[in-house]
Amino acid sequence: MQFLVRRGHTVAFALSAFVFLGFLGMSFQLGQLWPSLVGFVLAAVVLGLLVSYVEVLRIIADTLLPKY
Repeated sequence: MQFLVRRGHTVAFALSAFVFLGFLGMSFQLGQLWPSLVGFVLAAVVLGLLVSYVEVLRIIADTLLPKY
């Protein structure tokens, strides 16, 4: 849990970039534009969800976990 509290934003950006790059690769394979547009929207949604999850984890860690 401490790992996600410290590096959660980096992990969120990396996972959303991975999603976008996957759809971008599919767009090149198919030769069409729509998969990259879908990937951009999906990456933005994933980023928003993961960043909010990291913020909730920070609140939980700050209020409930003991500090050493």
